[in-house]
Amino acid sequence: MARHLLLFLVFAPIMGFSQGNLLPKFIETTPEGNLELAHVTVGNFLAAQQEKMCAAKSDVKFLKSMVNEAHKKFLKSYKSYSRFNELFETGHYDCLTGTAFFSLVLESLQFDYKIIETNYHIFLLIETREGNVLLETTDRLFGFKTHPQEVAKSLDAYRKNQLTSTSSQNRTYYRYQVNLFREVKSNQLTGLLYFNQAVVAFNNHEWIACVDRLEKAKYNYDNPRVEELSEILANSIAFSNLDEKVKQSLLIQLGQLATEFQILAIR
Repeated sequence: MARHLLLFLVFAPIMGFSQGNLLPKFIETTPEGNLELAHVTVGNFLAAQQEKMCAAKSDVKFLKSMVNEAHKKFLKSYKSYSRFNELFETGHYDCLTGTAFFSLVLESLQFDYKIIETNYHIFLLIETREGNVLLETTDRLFGFKTHPQEVAKSLDAYRKNQLTSTSSQNRTYYRYQVNLFREVKSNQLTGLLYFNQAVVAFNNHEWIACVDRLEKAKYNYDNPRVEELSEILANSIAFSNLDEKVKQSLLIQLGQLATEFQILAIR
């Protein structure tokens, strides 16, 4: 039975908005992505939201409206292991790509926010004049929490790092030993996006692509996920049907990725 890793698991100025380099970096994680299309669609969306934000009397009401519109326009259908470019091309998204999208929107609109990653999840905490908002991007109906008790309850649940997804009879899911609950920066999401695509390559037995994406993941965000996947991947390559010279080359590359950390995946 093949082992599959469970994944629970991001810009030049557009229309006058200062967005750093987030959008092109996120799009770069999927080379087939259309950066021009993303620029235009995100720019138009931000222009409309900027106008509404200026007229809004409540941060929370504005954010709720913005999130709803983003789901209608971009985050249309949940799909595990989605690539960032799919937001603009098919409307497919997952927890990580949704979080990446909202991070660049919030940054462009100059909201203060935090990105929190756990073993199997990632979500946003947004500061407003009316208190903190917790945004879980894959829960369209109940993922926007504003009441302090609801926010606190959700944070306590996330800290437990429990695996809640339904398993499949055809898959063996990897459970992690380290409890992770920490803030990551928006530019580090690029590393997580590459990591997720490394997991996709692993599950497809695309060993060369997996090594390449792992290297890019570590370069952009040297996080606790890289070493353990490197170890699992090394075993898979060693017992694969690859040419022996190719095996040795890939194993040397993997050896250079080793860190003191352990892997944790996000869906």
